[in-house]
Amino acid sequence: MSNWVQILNSLNPPMAPVAGTYDGLEYKWKMFVFRPALFKREAIVVSVLGAYLLWFYAVGYLSYSRATKTFDRFKPLLKSNFSSFYKLVHSGPGQHLQYATGRRNIISLHGTLMLYPFHDLFGLIVRLVKMIIEPTFDGSESLSWNLTLGRGETGLQGDGLGVWAVVDKGSIRQIRADRWDLSFPKLHEHASVPKNFQLFSEHSEISEILFKTPNVGLAELLANPAATKVLKFFLITDQPAKRPTKALAAKFKAREIVLSFRKPSSADDYAAVNAWLQVAFNVADLLGKGPTRSDIAKKLSSTRGNVDGDLTKAYNKEQAEDNPEMTAEEKKLAKKKAAREQLSEKELKKLEELEKKREMRKMAKKQGYKGN
Repeated sequence: MSNWVQILNSLNPPMAPVAGTYDGLEYKWKMFVFRPALFKREAIVVSVLGAYLLWFYAVGYLSYSRATKTFDRFKPLLKSNFSSFYKLVHSGPGQHLQYATGRRNIISLHGTLMLYPFHDLFGLIVRLVKMIIEPTFDGSESLSWNLTLGRGETGLQGDGLGVWAVVDKGSIRQIRADRWDLSFPKLHEHASVPKNFQLFSEHSEISEILFKTPNVGLAELLANPAATKVLKFFLITDQPAKRPTKALAAKFKAREIVLSFRKPSSADDYAAVNAWLQVAFNVADLLGKGPTRSDIAKKLSSTRGNVDGDLTKAYNKEQAEDNPEMTAEEKKLAKKKAAREQLSEKELKKLEELEKKREMRKMAKKQGYKGN
Protein backbone atom coordinates (compact mmCIF):
# COMPACT_ATOMS: atom_id res chain seq x y z
CA MET A 1 0.00 0.00 0.00
CA SER A 2 2.84 2.37 0.92
CA ASN A 3 4.38 1.77 -2.53
CA TRP A 4 1.22 3.00 -4.25
CA VAL A 5 1.18 6.08 -2.06
CA GLN A 6 4.78 6.87 -2.97
CA ILE A 7 4.03 6.45 -6.70
CA LEU A 8 1.00 8.76 -6.47
CA ASN A 9 2.99 11.35 -4.52
CA SER A 10 5.72 11.32 -7.18
CA LEU A 11 3.12 12.20 -9.83
CA ASN A 12 1.98 15.30 -7.98
CA PRO A 13 3.65 18.54 -9.16
CA PRO A 14 6.00 20.19 -6.68
CA MET A 15 4.59 23.01 -4.59
CA ALA A 16 5.18 26.51 -5.90
CA PRO A 17 7.75 28.46 -3.92
CA VAL A 18 6.21 30.97 -1.59
CA ALA A 19 6.87 34.49 -2.85
CA GLY A 20 8.72 36.82 -0.61
CA THR A 21 7.39 40.11 0.62
CA TYR A 22 6.67 42.55 -2.31
CA ASP A 23 7.84 46.04 -1.53
CA GLY A 24 7.60 47.59 -5.05
CA LEU A 25 5.01 49.87 -6.64
CA GLU A 26 1.48 48.50 -6.64
CA TYR A 27 -2.06 49.71 -7.30
CA LYS A 28 -5.01 48.44 -5.26
CA TRP A 29 -8.70 48.69 -5.94
CA LYS A 30 -11.00 46.68 -3.72
CA MET A 31 -9.97 43.04 -4.15
CA PHE A 32 -7.71 43.74 -7.18
CA VAL A 33 -3.98 44.40 -6.98
CA PHE A 34 -1.68 45.39 -9.89
CA ARG A 35 2.08 45.15 -9.43
CA PRO A 36 3.89 46.61 -12.51
CA ALA A 37 7.27 45.10 -11.64
CA LEU A 38 5.88 41.60 -12.23
CA PHE A 39 5.00 42.40 -15.89
CA LYS A 40 8.31 43.55 -17.38
CA ARG A 41 8.10 41.39 -20.55
CA GLU A 42 4.50 42.37 -21.15
CA ALA A 43 5.48 46.02 -20.76
CA ILE A 44 8.19 45.66 -23.41
CA VAL A 45 5.74 44.00 -25.85
CA VAL A 46 3.09 46.69 -25.28
CA SER A 47 5.69 49.45 -25.70
CA VAL A 48 6.95 48.02 -29.00
CA LEU A 49 3.39 47.60 -30.28
CA GLY A 50 2.48 51.12 -29.19
CA ALA A 51 5.59 52.56 -30.85
CA TYR A 52 4.75 50.74 -34.10
CA LEU A 53 1.13 51.96 -34.09
CA LEU A 54 2.31 55.51 -33.36
CA TRP A 55 4.81 55.27 -36.26
CA PHE A 56 2.15 53.80 -38.60
CA TYR A 57 -0.41 56.53 -37.95
CA ALA A 58 2.18 59.33 -37.95
CA VAL A 59 3.63 58.18 -41.27
CA GLY A 60 0.10 57.69 -42.63
CA TYR A 61 -0.84 61.25 -41.70
CA LEU A 62 2.30 62.64 -43.34
CA SER A 63 1.68 60.55 -46.49
CA TYR A 64 -1.94 61.74 -46.76
CA SER A 65 -0.77 65.33 -46.30
CA ARG A 66 1.92 64.95 -49.00
CA ALA A 67 -0.56 63.36 -51.41
CA THR A 68 -3.15 66.09 -50.87
CA LYS A 69 -0.58 68.83 -51.46
CA THR A 70 0.67 67.05 -54.61
CA PHE A 71 -2.75 66.70 -56.26
CA ASP A 72 -3.76 70.22 -55.21
CA ARG A 73 -1.14 71.50 -57.68
CA PHE A 74 -3.13 69.97 -60.56
CA LYS A 75 -6.64 70.95 -59.46
CA PRO A 76 -6.88 74.20 -61.48
CA LEU A 77 -6.01 72.43 -64.76
CA LEU A 78 -8.23 69.41 -64.10
CA LYS A 79 -11.24 71.43 -62.92
CA SER A 80 -11.00 73.63 -66.01
CA ASN A 81 -11.14 70.54 -68.25
CA PHE A 82 -13.48 68.12 -66.42
CA SER A 83 -17.01 68.75 -65.22
CA SER A 84 -16.73 66.18 -62.38
CA PHE A 85 -13.71 66.18 -60.09
CA TYR A 86 -13.85 63.64 -57.27
CA LYS A 87 -12.35 63.63 -53.78
CA LEU A 88 -8.87 62.13 -53.32
CA VAL A 89 -8.95 58.45 -52.30
CA HIS A 90 -6.23 56.96 -50.08
CA SER A 91 -5.57 53.27 -50.70
CA GLY A 92 -3.23 52.99 -47.72
CA PRO A 93 -0.39 55.39 -46.86
CA GLY A 94 1.61 54.40 -49.95
CA GLN A 95 -0.99 54.74 -52.74
CA HIS A 96 -3.30 57.67 -53.47
CA LEU A 97 -5.87 57.94 -56.26
CA GLN A 98 -7.55 60.85 -58.06
CA TYR A 99 -10.49 60.55 -60.48
CA ALA A 100 -12.14 62.98 -62.86
CA THR A 101 -14.67 62.63 -65.67
CA GLY A 102 -16.82 64.72 -67.96
CA ARG A 103 -14.70 66.01 -70.84
CA ARG A 104 -15.08 65.83 -74.59
CA ASN A 105 -13.00 63.00 -76.13
CA ILE A 106 -12.03 61.65 -72.68
CA ILE A 107 -14.27 59.28 -70.73
CA SER A 108 -12.27 59.43 -67.50
CA LEU A 109 -8.93 60.33 -65.93
CA HIS A 110 -7.21 58.36 -63.18
CA GLY A 111 -4.25 59.77 -61.27
CA THR A 112 -2.09 57.48 -59.10
CA LEU A 113 0.58 58.68 -56.68
CA MET A 114 2.95 56.02 -55.29
CA LEU A 115 4.97 57.04 -52.21
CA TYR A 116 7.65 55.19 -50.28
CA PRO A 117 6.00 52.61 -47.96
CA PHE A 118 7.42 54.03 -44.72
CA HIS A 119 4.49 52.43 -42.86
CA ASP A 120 5.72 48.99 -43.95
CA LEU A 121 9.31 48.83 -42.70
CA PHE A 122 9.94 45.31 -44.02
CA GLY A 123 8.56 46.22 -47.48
CA LEU A 124 10.64 49.41 -47.49
CA ILE A 125 13.84 47.47 -46.70
CA VAL A 126 13.11 44.94 -49.47
CA ARG A 127 12.47 47.80 -51.91
CA LEU A 128 15.71 49.59 -51.03
CA VAL A 129 17.75 46.37 -51.26
CA LYS A 130 16.19 45.62 -54.66
CA MET A 131 17.13 49.10 -55.89
CA ILE A 132 20.75 48.42 -54.87
CA ILE A 133 20.94 44.88 -56.31
CA GLU A 134 19.09 45.65 -59.56
CA PRO A 135 20.31 48.94 -61.08
CA THR A 136 17.46 48.92 -63.64
CA PHE A 137 14.76 48.59 -60.96
CA ASP A 138 13.01 51.90 -60.36
CA GLY A 139 11.62 52.01 -56.85
CA SER A 140 11.38 55.78 -56.59
CA GLU A 141 8.17 57.66 -55.79
CA SER A 142 6.07 58.12 -58.92
CA LEU A 143 3.01 59.85 -60.33
CA SER A 144 1.00 58.49 -63.25
CA TRP A 145 -2.05 59.64 -65.20
CA ASN A 146 -4.29 57.34 -67.22
CA LEU A 147 -6.72 58.95 -69.68
CA THR A 148 -9.38 56.57 -71.00
CA LEU A 149 -10.50 57.84 -74.41
CA GLY A 150 -12.76 54.94 -75.26
CA ARG A 151 -13.91 51.59 -73.89
CA GLY A 152 -15.85 49.03 -75.87
CA GLU A 153 -18.09 50.90 -78.30
CA THR A 154 -18.14 54.05 -76.16
CA GLY A 155 -15.96 57.00 -77.07
CA LEU A 156 -13.69 55.34 -79.65
CA GLN A 157 -12.55 58.18 -81.88
CA GLY A 158 -11.49 57.71 -85.49
CA ASP A 159 -8.99 55.08 -86.52
CA GLY A 160 -6.54 55.76 -83.70
CA LEU A 161 -2.76 55.80 -83.82
CA GLY A 162 -2.12 52.24 -82.63
CA VAL A 163 0.53 51.96 -79.92
CA TRP A 164 2.94 54.91 -79.82
CA ALA A 165 5.33 55.97 -77.05
CA VAL A 166 8.36 57.98 -76.03
CA VAL A 167 10.21 56.29 -73.15
CA ASP A 168 13.09 57.45 -70.97
CA LYS A 169 16.03 55.14 -71.78
CA GLY A 170 16.82 54.80 -68.08
CA SER A 171 13.42 53.15 -67.51
CA ILE A 172 13.04 51.37 -70.82
CA ARG A 173 13.98 47.86 -69.67
CA GLN A 174 11.52 47.76 -66.80
CA ILE A 175 8.71 49.40 -68.78
CA ARG A 176 9.05 46.97 -71.70
CA ALA A 177 8.97 44.07 -69.23
CA ASP A 178 5.84 45.47 -67.54
CA ARG A 179 3.85 46.42 -70.65
CA TRP A 180 2.83 43.85 -73.27
CA ASP A 181 1.40 46.56 -75.56
CA LEU A 182 4.94 47.87 -76.25
CA SER A 183 5.55 44.65 -78.23
CA PHE A 184 3.39 46.12 -81.04
CA PRO A 185 5.50 49.13 -82.13
CA LYS A 186 9.07 49.10 -83.40
CA LEU A 187 11.97 51.32 -82.41
CA HIS A 188 12.16 54.51 -84.45
CA GLU A 189 14.29 57.65 -84.58
CA HIS A 190 13.08 61.20 -84.99
CA ALA A 191 14.72 64.61 -84.79
CA SER A 192 12.15 65.78 -82.22
CA VAL A 193 13.03 63.02 -79.74
CA PRO A 194 16.01 63.80 -77.43
CA LYS A 195 18.88 61.32 -77.11
CA ASN A 196 17.89 60.16 -73.62
CA PHE A 197 14.48 59.02 -74.91
CA GLN A 198 13.44 56.18 -77.22
CA LEU A 199 10.63 56.46 -79.75
CA PHE A 200 8.20 53.55 -80.32
CA SER A 201 5.82 53.65 -83.26
CA GLU A 202 3.93 51.26 -85.53
CA HIS A 203 4.40 53.59 -88.51
CA SER A 204 6.69 56.58 -89.11
CA GLU A 205 3.74 58.65 -90.39
CA ILE A 206 2.12 58.46 -86.95
CA SER A 207 5.07 60.30 -85.39
CA GLU A 208 4.85 62.97 -88.08
CA ILE A 209 1.17 63.50 -87.25
CA LEU A 210 1.87 63.91 -83.52
CA PHE A 211 4.94 66.12 -83.88
CA LYS A 212 3.83 68.37 -86.73
CA THR A 213 0.13 68.93 -86.08
CA PRO A 214 -0.30 72.52 -84.81
CA ASN A 215 -1.39 73.18 -81.21
CA VAL A 216 -0.47 69.72 -79.90
CA GLY A 217 2.80 70.79 -78.27
CA LEU A 218 4.45 67.37 -78.01
CA ALA A 219 7.61 68.29 -79.95
CA GLU A 220 7.98 71.54 -77.97
CA LEU A 221 7.89 69.75 -74.61
CA LEU A 222 10.37 67.08 -75.71
CA ALA A 223 12.75 69.89 -76.66
CA ASN A 224 12.52 71.33 -73.12
CA PRO A 225 15.01 69.65 -70.69
CA ALA A 226 13.01 70.85 -67.67
CA ALA A 227 9.93 69.03 -69.01
CA THR A 228 11.70 65.78 -69.92
CA LYS A 229 13.49 65.61 -66.53
CA VAL A 230 10.37 64.30 -64.74
CA LEU A 231 8.94 62.17 -67.58
CA LYS A 232 9.31 58.37 -67.58
CA PHE A 233 7.08 57.69 -70.57
CA PHE A 234 4.23 59.08 -72.67
CA LEU A 235 2.15 56.27 -74.19
CA ILE A 236 -0.81 56.09 -76.56
CA THR A 237 -2.27 52.60 -76.67
CA ASP A 238 -5.27 50.54 -77.69
CA GLN A 239 -3.94 47.30 -76.18
CA PRO A 240 -3.85 46.01 -72.58
CA ALA A 241 -0.70 46.34 -70.47
CA LYS A 242 -0.73 42.63 -69.62
CA ARG A 243 -0.91 39.91 -72.27
CA PRO A 244 -4.47 38.49 -72.29
CA THR A 245 -5.03 34.74 -72.19
CA LYS A 246 -7.26 35.02 -75.25
CA ALA A 247 -8.36 37.63 -77.78
CA LEU A 248 -10.39 40.31 -76.02
CA ALA A 249 -13.97 40.95 -77.01
CA ALA A 250 -14.74 44.44 -78.36
CA LYS A 251 -16.50 45.48 -75.12
CA PHE A 252 -13.29 44.88 -73.13
CA LYS A 253 -10.97 46.85 -75.42
CA ALA A 254 -9.96 50.42 -74.58
CA ARG A 255 -8.01 53.31 -76.06
CA GLU A 256 -5.87 55.15 -73.54
CA ILE A 257 -3.13 57.72 -73.03
CA VAL A 258 -0.80 56.86 -70.15
CA LEU A 259 1.75 59.25 -68.64
CA SER A 260 4.27 58.27 -65.96
CA PHE A 261 6.47 60.70 -64.01
CA ARG A 262 8.97 60.78 -61.21
CA LYS A 263 7.23 62.47 -58.30
CA PRO A 264 7.59 66.24 -58.80
CA SER A 265 9.55 68.00 -56.06
CA SER A 266 9.83 71.61 -57.24
CA ALA A 267 7.66 74.30 -58.80
CA ASP A 268 9.32 73.67 -62.18
CA ASP A 269 8.54 69.94 -61.91
CA TYR A 270 4.87 70.60 -61.17
CA ALA A 271 4.71 73.05 -64.08
CA ALA A 272 6.23 70.38 -66.35
CA VAL A 273 3.66 67.75 -65.29
CA ASN A 274 0.82 70.22 -65.87
CA ALA A 275 2.23 70.94 -69.33
CA TRP A 276 2.39 67.21 -70.15
CA LEU A 277 -1.21 66.78 -69.01
CA GLN A 278 -2.29 69.61 -71.32
CA VAL A 279 -0.45 67.92 -74.21
CA ALA A 280 -2.28 64.66 -73.38
CA PHE A 281 -5.60 66.53 -73.62
CA ASN A 282 -4.49 67.97 -76.97
CA VAL A 283 -3.61 64.49 -78.26
CA ALA A 284 -7.02 63.20 -77.13
CA ASP A 285 -8.70 65.98 -79.13
CA LEU A 286 -6.48 65.16 -82.11
CA LEU A 287 -7.49 61.50 -81.95
CA GLY A 288 -11.12 62.62 -81.90
CA LYS A 289 -10.62 63.94 -85.43
CA GLY A 290 -9.38 60.58 -86.80
CA PRO A 291 -6.11 61.87 -88.32
CA THR A 292 -4.79 58.50 -89.55
CA ARG A 293 -4.60 57.74 -93.29
CA SER A 294 -6.71 54.81 -94.52
CA ASP A 295 -3.67 52.71 -95.53
CA ILE A 296 -2.10 53.09 -92.06
CA ALA A 297 -5.44 52.28 -90.43
CA LYS A 298 -5.68 49.08 -92.50
CA LYS A 299 -2.17 48.07 -91.46
CA LEU A 300 -2.96 48.64 -87.78
CA SER A 301 -6.19 46.68 -88.12
CA SER A 302 -4.38 43.81 -89.89
CA THR A 303 -1.75 43.64 -87.13
CA ARG A 304 -4.44 43.41 -84.45
CA GLY A 305 -6.32 40.77 -86.39
CA ASN A 306 -3.16 38.64 -86.60
CA VAL A 307 -2.43 39.05 -82.89
CA ASP A 308 -6.03 38.16 -81.97
CA GLY A 309 -5.75 35.09 -84.19
CA ASP A 310 -2.53 33.99 -82.46
CA LEU A 311 -4.08 34.53 -79.03
CA THR A 312 -7.16 32.51 -80.02
CA LYS A 313 -5.03 29.64 -81.33
CA ALA A 314 -2.93 29.57 -78.17
CA TYR A 315 -6.07 29.66 -76.00
CA ASN A 316 -7.77 26.86 -77.98
CA LYS A 317 -4.60 24.76 -77.74
CA GLU A 318 -4.50 25.19 -73.96
CA GLN A 319 -8.19 24.32 -73.72
CA ALA A 320 -7.68 21.19 -75.83
CA GLU A 321 -4.79 20.12 -73.57
CA ASP A 322 -6.84 20.75 -70.44
CA ASN A 323 -9.91 18.97 -71.88
CA PRO A 324 -8.56 16.17 -74.12
CA GLU A 325 -11.89 14.26 -74.14
CA MET A 326 -14.02 17.03 -75.65
CA THR A 327 -16.40 15.73 -78.29
CA ALA A 328 -16.60 17.21 -81.76
CA GLU A 329 -19.89 18.89 -80.81
CA GLU A 330 -18.35 20.46 -77.68
CA LYS A 331 -15.41 21.74 -79.72
CA LYS A 332 -17.84 23.23 -82.23
CA LEU A 333 -19.80 24.96 -79.45
CA ALA A 334 -16.60 26.25 -77.83
CA LYS A 335 -15.41 27.64 -81.17
CA LYS A 336 -18.79 29.28 -81.73
CA LYS A 337 -18.72 30.81 -78.24
CA ALA A 338 -15.21 32.18 -78.80
CA ALA A 339 -16.31 33.74 -82.10
CA ARG A 340 -19.33 35.38 -80.43
CA GLU A 341 -17.10 36.95 -77.78
CA GLN A 342 -15.21 38.84 -80.50
CA LEU A 343 -18.39 40.53 -81.76
CA SER A 344 -19.41 44.02 -80.77
CA GLU A 345 -22.77 44.66 -79.08
CA LYS A 346 -24.40 45.75 -82.34
CA GLU A 347 -23.08 42.72 -84.23
CA LEU A 348 -24.19 40.44 -81.39
CA LYS A 349 -27.73 41.84 -81.50
CA LYS A 350 -27.90 41.32 -85.28
CA LEU A 351 -26.67 37.74 -84.87
CA GLU A 352 -29.29 37.04 -82.18
CA GLU A 353 -32.04 38.42 -84.43
CA LEU A 354 -30.88 36.19 -87.31
CA GLU A 355 -30.84 33.15 -85.02
CA LYS A 356 -34.39 33.92 -83.85
CA LYS A 357 -35.57 34.18 -87.45
CA ARG A 358 -33.92 30.83 -88.27
CA GLU A 359 -35.61 29.20 -85.29
CA MET A 360 -38.97 30.64 -86.36
CA ARG A 361 -38.47 29.27 -89.90
CA LYS A 362 -37.61 25.84 -88.53
CA MET A 363 -40.73 25.86 -86.33
CA ALA A 364 -42.87 26.97 -89.29
CA LYS A 365 -41.49 24.15 -91.46
CA LYS A 366 -42.11 21.56 -88.74
CA GLN A 367 -45.73 22.77 -88.32
CA GLY A 368 -46.19 22.66 -92.11
CA TYR A 369 -44.97 19.02 -92.21
CA LYS A 370 -47.35 18.08 -89.38
CA GLY A 371 -50.27 19.73 -91.17
CA ASN A 372 -49.55 17.70 -94.33
